[in-house]
Amino acid sequence: MAKNKRWVVWPSYFDSGLKRNQGRRVNRKDAVESPTVEMISSALTSIGINHEIDADASFPSRWFRKEGRVFVDISMRKRELLKVISDKMKK
Repeated sequence: MAKNKRWVVWPSYFDSGLKRNQGRRVNRKDAVESPTVEMISSALTSIGINHEIDADASFPSRWFRKEGRVFVDISMRKRELLKVISDKMKK
């Protein structure tokens, strides 16, 4: 995967327990409780988007938690991608 043509997706983007200013990027109704990189990976696999997991990374504002991150090939706008991932994770 080319490193300059990927989005970075953090589990914090989908965490219903976080406020927007704490890192959540989707609406609370679209968020899930305690998301993981495995949940994101499963959602991406089900829609056929190439991705790579970095399990040892920490979200910058929550540096003390090793929640991981997912590198996703750019195939759509990031906001659209986050919506698609959240829809798949909620099912």
